[in-house]
Amino acid sequence: EAPSVLGLKPTGVDRLPERLLQQGLADRLQAQVVARLETPPYSPVRDPQTRTLNAQAIAQWTPKLADAVAAVLDSGGFPLVLGGDCSIVLGPMLALKRRGRFGLLFIDGHADFYQPEVNPNGEAASMDLAFATGHGPDLLTNIEGRGPLVREADVVAFGFRDADEQAQYGSQPLPPAIQAFDLPTVRRIGIDAAAERAISHLCRDELDGFFIHIDADCLDDAI
Repeated sequence: EAPSVLGLKPTGVDRLPERLLQQGLADRLQAQVVARLETPPYSPVRDPQTRTLNAQAIAQWTPKLADAVAAVLDSGGFPLVLGGDCSIVLGPMLALKRRGRFGLLFIDGHADFYQPEVNPNGEAASMDLAFATGHGPDLLTNIEGRGPLVREADVVAFGFRDADEQAQYGSQPLPPAIQAFDLPTVRRIGIDAAAERAISHLCRDELDGFFIHIDADCLDDAI
């Protein structure tokens, strides 16, 4: 359980792990709940150096989440991390970077690639993919001196649908090395073909595996 709102705001997303477990998620998956990591207090004030909310707290908390993920991997388990806001992706990617070269399947309604100077709210949850691939302030892109946590060429961004919003606020584009399947592309080539291409890219021999990030906003807004 990683109930962080450090990268967003107190909107209730921190209650997701508890509610999913109340609905029997662990039982239905035959899973063991191994840890719950409480976060430092939330602050609504942007860090002046990084222009990011709770930057110091995220940098301090991310290695703790990485340790929890590593403990599951060390025991031979399969880690399922329940958030929380999207900045929590830095924890699992740090855990994997410690172990080798891993990819990232980033399934999200947004590309999450803003730079702090144009991010309208300073929320790390709008910049997490940028931070994970080494784009942004050193405090959040080079945690433990291991940045980038994942190579651009080892990332698939899948299903994002925020092109108009990116243009409105001036988000930096995704680097060409990232395999990008926005929602129009997925619909054009078909979900099966898009998914097959994404998985094929992440199952290359040079990768030791990959982490799957899923933001619930990849679902239709009506849901």
